[in-house]
Amino acid sequence: MKRVSMWCMSVVMAASFAAVLAAQPPALDVKMGLWEVTSTTDIGGQMPTVDTSKMTPEQKAQVEAAMKAMMGSHANVSKTCMTKEKFQNESFMSSAGAGQNCKQALTTNTSTALEANVTCTGEHPMSGQIRIEALSPTSVKGMIKSEMTEQGRKMTVNMALTGKWLGADCGKEK
Repeated sequence: MKRVSMWCMSVVMAASFAAVLAAQPPALDVKMGLWEVTSTTDIGGQMPTVDTSKMTPEQKAQVEAAMKAMMGSHANVSKTCMTKEKFQNESFMSSAGAGQNCKQALTTNTSTALEANVTCTGEHPMSGQIRIEALSPTSVKGMIKSEMTEQGRKMTVNMALTGKWLGADCGKEK
C-alpha cells in the first residue's frame, strides 16, 4: 500500500508543482507574504495494477479502497508563505517527486501570466502544462493538466487553483 500511496503522491506532486527554470524567474506581479490556495484536483484514467496476491484479504481490501479513493475530484485549501527567494528560484513551484527528472519550457512569462510545458522522466514519466494568471497583485488562478502512462495504463491529473493574498506577515507559516 505504501508503494501505491507514494506513486500517487509522486504523480500529484509532479503534476501540481512542476519546477520552473531558476535561470528565468517568474515575472508575475503578485505580493509576497501569506497566501491561501484553494485547489481542486481531478484524477482520472486507470491506476496501475498492484500485485495483491500475497496480501491478506483485509490488506487487499485496503489497497483497493485506497486506490478507488484517489480517483475522482478532491478539494484542498492550504496556506503558504511566498517569499521573494522562493518566488525567484525553482522552489516557487518545485516538488517533482523523488527519482524524477523534469524539463520545462516556459512559453509565457509576463506580469499577468506564466505558462510552461513540463516533461518528466524517471520512475514515473509524465508530461503536462501549467498556466497561472495574476488577476491582480493579491489574486491568482491557475490550471495544471498532466498525463502519464505506467504499466500500459493512462492516468490524467487536472488541477484548478485559486489563490488570495492574506497579508504581508506570514506568522507561523513557512
